[in-house]
Amino acid sequence: MPAVGGYQGGPVIVIGAGLAGLGAARALGQHGVPVTVLEARDRIGGRVHTVDRIDLGAHWIHGTEGNPLINLSHELGLPTLFVGGDSSYSGGWDQLVLHGPQGAVLSADQKLRSILVADEVRDELDAERRRRLAAAQPDIAVREAVAAAVARRDGMSAFDRDAIDWHIALTARDDCAAVDEPPLSFLWWDDGYEVYGYGDSVFLDGYGALAGALADGLDIRVKHVVRRIEYGARMPVRVHTDRKTFEAQAAIVTVPLGVLKAGDVEFAPALPADKQEAIARLGMGNLAKVIVQFREPFWPPDQYVFGFLGRPLADNPTMVVSLWKTHRIPALVLITGGDLARKVEAWSDREVEEWSLCVLREMFGKAVTKPKRVQRTAWHADPFARGAYSYVAVGALPSHIDTLAFPVEGRLFFAGEATYRHHWAGAHGAYASGLREAARLLNDPRVLPPRHFTENRRWREMTMRATRLFNALSVAMAPEDVEQRVAVLRKTDVFSQVPKHELHVLATMFEDRTYADGDVVFRQGDPAAEVYAIAEGTFELSRDGAVIATSSRGQVVGEYGMFGSMQRTATVVARGPSKALALDYQRFRRFLLAFPESAMALLQLTVERLIEQRRGWA
Repeated sequence: MPAVGGYQGGPVIVIGAGLAGLGAARALGQHGVPVTVLEARDRIGGRVHTVDRIDLGAHWIHGTEGNPLINLSHELGLPTLFVGGDSSYSGGWDQLVLHGPQGAVLSADQKLRSILVADEVRDELDAERRRRLAAAQPDIAVREAVAAAVARRDGMSAFDRDAIDWHIALTARDDCAAVDEPPLSFLWWDDGYEVYGYGDSVFLDGYGALAGALADGLDIRVKHVVRRIEYGARMPVRVHTDRKTFEAQAAIVTVPLGVLKAGDVEFAPALPADKQEAIARLGMGNLAKVIVQFREPFWPPDQYVFGFLGRPLADNPTMVVSLWKTHRIPALVLITGGDLARKVEAWSDREVEEWSLCVLREMFGKAVTKPKRVQRTAWHADPFARGAYSYVAVGALPSHIDTLAFPVEGRLFFAGEATYRHHWAGAHGAYASGLREAARLLNDPRVLPPRHFTENRRWREMTMRATRLFNALSVAMAPEDVEQRVAVLRKTDVFSQVPKHELHVLATMFEDRTYADGDVVFRQGDPAAEVYAIAEGTFELSRDGAVIATSSRGQVVGEYGMFGSMQRTATVVARGPSKALALDYQRFRRFLLAFPESAMALLQLTVERLIEQRRGWA
């Protein structure tokens, strides 16, 4: 990734001593480039800030397998601890203890119910996103899409509504840290975001240990607030701080998106219009932590994460993390994002303590003891951060992240989590972006961290939903019922292509349907939502009033609706008493995502059918 003109070697200034800046400076220094790092704060780390082994900023190494920070921790000899978890649930959904109304721990059935109903809504959201993209409709806020999906569900209980709110808030508000204005993008919020292998880890000595190790040997000037950056293709870069002016052949700007949005750093000349637009459109989110320390734990000492579903989310966190489990520190961390995080920052110390103890007493009752210390973070109020991390807001596109990253005049380079297309909002994305710019300056791709095979976050979450659904359905069905369904599916030309062991899984996803003579299965022009495998009887297919075919046991109707216009091209009527197995397209998608071998088998069948059709036309 060569630089565009300009830089041909010589000293480099790195602005910001967070993980992006430290990573870039270290890589350049290892290649003999003179580097000066300018940091506004009186400490290094940026949004990594560890005090007494407690992380006030970045905390998790997300996705342990292949994450460049795991490889780096091994190189630097920094101890880590695996804590599990996935792309949505810290510590893992299965290990989460979920507290409901009045602090009662939800039963296994209640907990499962909460996520299954949320999964159904998330499937609907995926379908709606595909529909909007296909129809070239404008973006909307995630909250609008969720509200519409919930409104379409009749007879929903209060528990189901609260469960959906909780699961969505955990992702949109607390994981993405998105605020209400600008809201989180429905179409693009996770587009192309990659996750590593299952399970998170933490640094036993906190993320600050990583920042300290990266900074070793670097020329870092703290308490230097950058006010103005002058640059041009045929001139050195001049960086004016509140203390002195520095000059170099190039500069890497790693200040947070929030600082760029606030205009706290002046660029001369002004940044290109497309880069200014990217800065304006991308969102800068906020995440607040309230750390309540006690003299000793009163909660289950081996439990890592507690969910809090007992009160309205507008004023309450979704989860509480125990530092005793990982660091043997008797402290609980209440985590919340978005506009509630900003409210927490604005409260007085007394209000923060009362709020946190109110939540903990709701969860743990009279066991809660007098706290030893209560701390809270304030990243939005921090003038050198102005938020926790970036997100894709309504009005922004993922391409704006690439635009923000692109160099200007071959002299001015940009790094930081908000510039990393595949891992924005993460510490590993920040670090990798620093190496990216070092590689660009050096014109040496070997500087980049080794790429590990990664998963798309959207795909990961869909497969996780599929796994939960498979498990729930398989437990609910008798083995003999599954075998009866398998016997029907094996006779079909469509589902007989599915490998035997996977067909048993697929069979659990169907629903039994019974029809009397003359019953309409679906009509031409209806929205297409299900595929049908005929178990008994006969289905008659007609188009525009003319009978075009009949189908009987072992045949499938409606399978193409999932891939076509989503409208029925024929009317299907039962002729005589009939039975069928019906499979919702959303469930079918879940299955194909979870079992790629089956997807390939069905793709092969489709191709073979198309070839036969062409031969018939010839």
